[in-house]
Amino acid sequence: MKAAILNGTLYQGDACDSLTLSASDRGFLLGDGLFETLPVLNGQPLWWSDHKDRLTRSARMIDLPLNMELLDQMVVRLSAVSDGQSAILRIAVSRGAGGRGLLPPDTPKPTLLATLVPLPAGLAFADVTLATSTIRRNEHSVTARIKSCNYLDNILAAREAEKAGVGDALLLNTAGNVACTTIGNLFALEGNRLTTPPLADGVLPGILRSQLLALANRWGFECREASIDLQTLKKADGLLMTNSLRFIRRVTELDGHRFTSPPDDEIARLQSSLRQHVATITGTAP
Repeated sequence: MKAAILNGTLYQGDACDSLTLSASDRGFLLGDGLFETLPVLNGQPLWWSDHKDRLTRSARMIDLPLNMELLDQMVVRLSAVSDGQSAILRIAVSRGAGGRGLLPPDTPKPTLLATLVPLPAGLAFADVTLATSTIRRNEHSVTARIKSCNYLDNILAAREAEKAGVGDALLLNTAGNVACTTIGNLFALEGNRLTTPPLADGVLPGILRSQLLALANRWGFECREASIDLQTLKKADGLLMTNSLRFIRRVTELDGHRFTSPPDDEIARLQSSLRQHVATITGTAP
């Protein structure tokens, strides 16, 4: 299963490799664009309405016009192509072709690209180890609150993590407080209380983050937003990372500090609750 839709035209299989973009596309040249990634389970794009809302808000923040009707059609069409198999759907929107320089054209014609590939087995709920990156997240930047196509800080931090022999990098903001990892939001667990950094600390408004904030109380947890420093993070009973494709990942180690909770602890209960919730929505458990 491999498919893509570029500005409304469907490509499948090897034809996906023949897609072409303008040599002056601002997404390629400048990272002037946005993206969203979500799972398709049992033919359903999970939480697409939430991803769409975030994409709409982000586009408004950078004054990027969106043809949301066409995007909706592209998502529905690719979800059908999945034919019931679990898949990853990625949407990328650039400002389209433009002249030289930083300023965009007066009437931009955005490029819309959606791709579909199989969802790897074992990706959801897998444990992860972390190391703190030397790269800081700029909590004052607009790009900290949107999924910009310019992900260079995250890429470099991920390379640091790889060299350190861990699964992902923890990013602190310029004030030294915890922000996120390269691909997800963080929650610290103390008893049955979950704490996650506020958006003002340079945090992307993650879809799973929002889901936990809304559902945790129903599942027997308290959930709050509050700034967290690194040492406080390491003193937590447990630590978890959330991501639309990976759902809830248990953090087993941070900078060599191991979290040694039993396998049937509160994090396991939280993961079980989310599995059941997703199964209710899609008819299949991730």
